[in-house]
Amino acid sequence: MKRLPFPLIIVLAALISAAVIGGAFFYYYPSRESLQALNSNDFVISAASDPALRVVGVMIDNHPDARPESGVARAKIVYEAPVEGGLTRYLAIFDSQQTAAEVGPVRSARPYFLDWLQEYGDGLYMHSGGSPEALNLIKARNIFDANEFFWGEYYWRSQGRPAPHNLYTNSDNWTKIVDRYGSTSSMFTADRAWKYSRLVGQTIGKKGELKIPYGPANMVSWIYDAETLDYARFINGQPEIDKDGTAVRARNILVQITGVKEIAGDDKGRVEIAAVGGGEAIILKKGSVTYGTWKKSSPSARTRFYDRNKNEVVLAPGNTWVEVTPKETNILVTD
Repeated sequence: MKRLPFPLIIVLAALISAAVIGGAFFYYYPSRESLQALNSNDFVISAASDPALRVVGVMIDNHPDARPESGVARAKIVYEAPVEGGLTRYLAIFDSQQTAAEVGPVRSARPYFLDWLQEYGDGLYMHSGGSPEALNLIKARNIFDANEFFWGEYYWRSQGRPAPHNLYTNSDNWTKIVDRYGSTSSMFTADRAWKYSRLVGQTIGKKGELKIPYGPANMVSWIYDAETLDYARFINGQPEIDKDGTAVRARNILVQITGVKEIAGDDKGRVEIAAVGGGEAIILKKGSVTYGTWKKSSPSARTRFYDRNKNEVVLAPGNTWVEVTPKETNILVTD
């Protein structure tokens, strides 16, 4: 068997040790120098288990009056899905040990977001009220939730914005809840984790753009940056920037195409989304585009993404956005 050169062994050992100490390869970002030294992205793993890192899901507003949002750029995983009025809303997934001075604006629950939250176990769900169906499901499923209506001491209202686009929370508040009331969730249990490369590796393509016209006030674009090996997010042609000035970027984008329809007789125009089942998918990472499928067998099962050969996709380490998109949407991909 051919041996690795001695300096390369040292670099590889150091990188692996650093990742293990950090809790999981999932959040490890190697330097450009180490990538050039290793010149490989063939080391494939599922994220390591760390029971101390509990899941916190925050329901975040994406109404034009809510922008710029706070904390979206810091989330590990973000689900964007339609709500009423041609708008979308974010379910931002954090781990309980992250620090975030402000997250929001926090908005109300919808049932399909509960299906994604439950993929991580008994995660904390932070929201302000919700649709009747969502509130009934929270009770029926015994979801570990902190509804602002009853847990108001863990939220605050900003005086600089009109209600309802002015409700916020932060990591100090969710830490108090998790420490006091506990949680059995974990971001990194092997049976729930997606597959990730240990290293980001090198770019696969130099160009790549994704456009999703969710609605007149929410034309979403992702544009690939080959220098940073990630995608910059735009809304209505403008870069999406958090309130603290941090650009919203993603290492991986998973487009989950599914059925979305308005609920008959709902005077608010709320929608139903088929979060359980399967459908077509588009996976973007490192400038590459993969067309495949997604599957989710139950509300608590992890949504899995596959290529056309039915192999589960391997993601680049870093943050991920899941763009839940109606079947009839005219998605534009430049590859």
